[in-house]
Amino acid sequence: MNFIKSPYRLILHQVIFLFGICAEGNVETRLFDPGYLEGDCNYHSLTAASDGKLYFAISTHQAESSARIYQLDPTSGKTKQVGDLGEILGTQTDRETPHGKIHSGLIEHEGYLYFATHTSSYDGNLPNLNPEGRSPFPEGHFVRYHLNTGTFEALAQLQLPNEGIITMQLDKQTETLYGLTWPTGLLISYNHKDKQLRNWGATQERGEWGHLGSEWSFICRKLGIDGQGTLYGSTDKGRVWNLDTEKQRPIYYSTNLDLNEVGPNRDPAFKILPEAHYYWKGWRTILWNEKTNSFWGLHGGSTQLFEYSPSKNSLSSIHSFKAKGIPQTHQRNPFRIQLGFMLGPNNTLYYLGHAPSLKAQGRTDLKSSVHLLTYQIDSKKIKDHGPLTSATGRRIFFTESIEMGADGHLYTVAWVETIDSTRAKEIRAARGQAGPAETDEIAYEIQLVQLEKLKL
Repeated sequence: MNFIKSPYRLILHQVIFLFGICAEGNVETRLFDPGYLEGDCNYHSLTAASDGKLYFAISTHQAESSARIYQLDPTSGKTKQVGDLGEILGTQTDRETPHGKIHSGLIEHEGYLYFATHTSSYDGNLPNLNPEGRSPFPEGHFVRYHLNTGTFEALAQLQLPNEGIITMQLDKQTETLYGLTWPTGLLISYNHKDKQLRNWGATQERGEWGHLGSEWSFICRKLGIDGQGTLYGSTDKGRVWNLDTEKQRPIYYSTNLDLNEVGPNRDPAFKILPEAHYYWKGWRTILWNEKTNSFWGLHGGSTQLFEYSPSKNSLSSIHSFKAKGIPQTHQRNPFRIQLGFMLGPNNTLYYLGHAPSLKAQGRTDLKSSVHLLTYQIDSKKIKDHGPLTSATGRRIFFTESIEMGADGHLYTVAWVETIDSTRAKEIRAARGQAGPAETDEIAYEIQLVQLEKLKL
């Protein structure tokens, strides 16, 4: 080990590979089509529930459509819709801005799946405050779905117009839901015992309401919660915070910790572009590992795998988690660092990262492909298994989720190109001008993707 003598007590466990990680072959997949043409995105809202089925959300930017929740039975291979947020929350989508996204994940507890709702109506990088023909987004909700009865229950709503809930965690010991609002970055909580919705204050100054280049701060997209139920987040300046509800100012920033030091040193020629989201200094995603009694995460600007130990107040830089084909001087994957990050069997981390695109003759060049990467914590073995490919030749080029089903397969909800011209016309007609900016040049469908079983 090379110990860095700095006030941040940062420990580098490994030398970063100069030329990246070697990829091996490719990963064959099977596609499941939910059939929601208006649906155009998914943000880590995928979970394998205790009933043996997979549940996932498909979100939409289409002005008169809402996010929907689906179920896959791996045994039969059949998918079905179990809910539409417009119907669940009584939104009149012809007159009101709908709950177009579920950005929070789906968290199971005591027979329920918990999630939060978010807006998908934007004006640039902010909520659309004056949507044409309808009222602005009302506020985000905490909602749960009962696995046995198939019913939904709205638990609480923010009562803050134009604020959605962009990330959520659940303390299962106290049955408390935590969420960060967007674009302000307020930390909120809802407790089942006292039925109280609480506001703990701002975590990142003005958040994304601020002006780009000066006071703007990218809101944390993944909250972490440790084995004792303590909640953690990070800021766009590289600070780590936790919540102490007994303090008058409950957002407490850890001292002598700087996530800027986790990533590799930047190449002298590298320049941080002024665009939003280009290089953020907090974590992109993070998870708690009971075996190591620590968090494992990915640094937002550099795709660096790191370990954070709250008990030691220390950060350890582990390894670059970039896929093959991305130069190490590049500070991020195509389309940024992704949320498809999980801890699986044998203390192994799984990550779906973006890499250079797969070429297809006669078709539009895409900006990326999706690679499966693994890191075995105990043996410190890292591996790029190669790009996800489909039997039909349709390219999988974007994803923000990963989960392991009861059948032992990995799953993701992904952006899959449409190569049938008739189908492409149907999709464009259904979505109109709506859709993520990253996909303006390509017709695609949101598909549930099953990965082949791999030997690590």
